[in-house]
Amino acid sequence: MAQPVGAERRYVKRGDVVGKQVVDNRALVVGSVRDISFAIVGDSVELALAVDAGKTELQIPWTEVQAIGDVVLLNVPRERPSPPPAPAVVAAPAPPGQAPGAALPPLVIEKSCLECGYRNPPDAKFCIKCGKRLP
Repeated sequence: MAQPVGAERRYVKRGDVVGKQVVDNRALVVGSVRDISFAIVGDSVELALAVDAGKTELQIPWTEVQAIGDVVLLNVPRERPSPPPAPAVVAAPAPPGQAPGAALPPLVIEKSCLECGYRNPPDAKFCIKCGKRLP
């Protein structure tokens, strides 16, 4: 971002940028700033934003930054990289004594007594321990 002649320099602290969302010029979220990176090229230093974009990291050159406020606004469109392919899901082996693909037994939910806390069978109408009516 070139400064006009006679303009005051505005320095940006790392802590003011890290964690902010990066938005391109089409108002699409690209990712969030993880850090500021730099490269030494000859006698100069080139700055870039290290941006987490899903499971990948982008290096966005400082020259593409238009403004920094509540978000980092870019002056160019950016595409979010496509995520890497998901690993193949492998079915867990069947427990011993159960055929693969067989249905699991139904889930039994116990009724807890509001009076004494005893856990009763799901079909009980009264608490086995204290005799109070169950909900």
